[in-house]
Amino acid sequence: MTRDRGPGAHLMLVLTATMAVGPLLTHSLSAMSPLVIEDLELTEAQFGLLATTTFFVAALAAVRAGRWADRLTARTLLVVMFGGAALAMLLTAAAPGYGVLLLAMVLSGLGQVMANPATNRLIRLHVPVARRASWLGIKQAGVQASQLVAGLTFPALGLLLGWRTAVLVVVGAVLILLVHAWWTVPDNLPGAPAGPSPRAALRSRAALRSRAGLRPRRARPAVRPPMPGVVRAYAAAAALTGLGAQAANVYLPLYAHRELGFDVVAAGATVSVSALVGIASRVLWARVMDRPRADGFVLLAGMALGSAASAVLLILAPLHPGLAWAVWPAAVLHGGAALAVSVVVMSGAMRAVPAERVGASTGVVTMGLYAGFCAGPLVLGGLLQLTGSFAVGWAVVLICYLACGALAVLVRSRARR
Repeated sequence: MTRDRGPGAHLMLVLTATMAVGPLLTHSLSAMSPLVIEDLELTEAQFGLLATTTFFVAALAAVRAGRWADRLTARTLLVVMFGGAALAMLLTAAAPGYGVLLLAMVLSGLGQVMANPATNRLIRLHVPVARRASWLGIKQAGVQASQLVAGLTFPALGLLLGWRTAVLVVVGAVLILLVHAWWTVPDNLPGAPAGPSPRAALRSRAALRSRAGLRPRRARPAVRPPMPGVVRAYAAAAALTGLGAQAANVYLPLYAHRELGFDVVAAGATVSVSALVGIASRVLWARVMDRPRADGFVLLAGMALGSAASAVLLILAPLHPGLAWAVWPAAVLHGGAALAVSVVVMSGAMRAVPAERVGASTGVVTMGLYAGFCAGPLVLGGLLQLTGSFAVGWAVVLICYLACGALAVLVRSRARR
């Protein structure tokens, strides 16, 4: 009985779980941020540096990881991603101080950086063309599923058990998911070359020439064609929106707790609302991208405006006690627009290249996405520590969203000309 069948629910669960486990540590620490900051006596900037470290490592490794995702077997990739997430969580739970916690975030970044190129490759190889964008949207919703779970469960678990024990509880679930993924995904991916690798073929030719008394030819380095400009444009859009999206993901609970007076559980619920809307929006936008005439940059322009509206509401909410309710529509817009951008940029990047370069193109876009993720918490945390207010940080987020909209309009207008 072979496991290499058409795509089904088990494969979908693996793809979604693969996207979910990587950022789960970051989301859980964010949801419990008041408890973590108080226990370790951190400043706001130090807390933001935790997420920044994860995404900085991921941004540095993204392009190389995309190439590895094109070469390594599926099960090897699964062990790296799930195992890296579990190890980072164990280290976090046992961390005696801030330095070890930073090391755990480095491991978390290395473990999750392969998630996008690996899952995109599996979709390209296992899923029919007409369904790929929809599958992409559903598996990308795994990131928001982890955020939803973190926002709903970790604040309460942290209050009942302590934040370290709350993190430790999840390790068992991650390992169970790894076992399920191991038995679901075939190790030999369809579409892989059946013959010897190019390097092995080169060594074989060199040996034949040596036995024939001929001087071995000097190997010429393979010349990779340049990445299409549209992929670089998607990467830039991912960086701009990623800054704002991750700044809100990390600091929204702390903002609601300090600026608006919410308790720890209600503050954590703000990211749960964003995550719940984000799951639905990623599936919806993916179905839109499934249409043959769908234009990714037109969608990006509209999503940038929705994200900008979210930032405006976050700036206005603390100005008057009667405006505290504005955080909820801001969270909805954040989930409906900013958190769904990755679906559009990933789908667009997959369309722009042949199958054998999906991992590499995804790596380029992932590098842009993680560069934005890296900058967001660092910028907002630094500005918060300097000014004592979230307003300046949300203003920077607003500018980045507007810049993404301008980029999308510029690329679309050049394409028409």
